[in-house]
Amino acid sequence: MKLYSYLIGLLGIFLLSFSMQQNAIHKKWKLVAEKRSYLNFDYTKYEGGRNRLDSIQNQTAEFLPDGTFKSGEGEGNYILTKDSIQLKLNGKMMTFKYVLNQSKLVMESDVRESHYIVRSRLYWE
Repeated sequence: MKLYSYLIGLLGIFLLSFSMQQNAIHKKWKLVAEKRSYLNFDYTKYEGGRNRLDSIQNQTAEFLPDGTFKSGEGEGNYILTKDSIQLKLNGKMMTFKYVLNQSKLVMESDVRESHYIVRSRLYWE
């Protein structure tokens, strides 16, 4: 019985420490570039659009562990899944696929227009 209590206590400490681990996304990020690509509906290159890469200055976003974020556009909420982040800001929902790699964050979204798809890729450091 004493061993059982010890194991439950140890498991509780383990689960508590696991839930308190900070996700790498929980920090203040600086947006450094945005890449826009134009695609056909089969995800091949759309010939009617010009891809572009713009450098960005003075834009930040901070993701907090409580599920909120702060940016230059206001404060909102976010939900993380395995490879997606869903942002809610000013009553609008936006979903991005994201990748964290060595303190860099890349967020990507596709918006369907009438004749093509606009892929926006945001690069954060």
